[in-house]
Amino acid sequence: MTSFISEEGINQLNTFICVLAIMQIVYSVVTMALGRAKMRSWKAWEQETQTLEYMVANDPSRFRFTRQTTFGRRHMTDSVNTTLLLWTKCFFRQFFHSVAKVDYFTLRHGFISAHLSTNNYFNFRKYIQRSLEDDFKVVVGISPLMWFLLVILMLTDIHGMYI
Repeated sequence: MTSFISEEGINQLNTFICVLAIMQIVYSVVTMALGRAKMRSWKAWEQETQTLEYMVANDPSRFRFTRQTTFGRRHMTDSVNTTLLLWTKCFFRQFFHSVAKVDYFTLRHGFISAHLSTNNYFNFRKYIQRSLEDDFKVVVGISPLMWFLLVILMLTDIHGMYI
């Protein structure tokens, strides 16, 4: 009987799997850290929404047409016409000022209007943070079935099976 993979091939495969696992861990930690760093600036914005000045300035009866708001002007009038330039702009925007203050306030107001009616004391930042953590668990997490299969494969003696 000859082996399917040489001993050097097995060593290279083990090295590849270790590097892949380490990079997955680093990628997960960096993703979570960047998400939390981005949301750190939102804490002051959320505290600003609890002030009387904000509540008076953002009275729902005073809203204008969507195209007249700062949010509408920023997102509806775009100087980028081609798809390639738009993708390039969006790629770099994720690193610098991806969520502007006016965007945060508009998203917060829209979410509260759609889901909570008139609750102005809702902490939108904590809701987004919980959603990020839940999504992170789904994307990065390993199911119990996968853990069980991994343990079974690790404990199985395959030396005598010529596999």
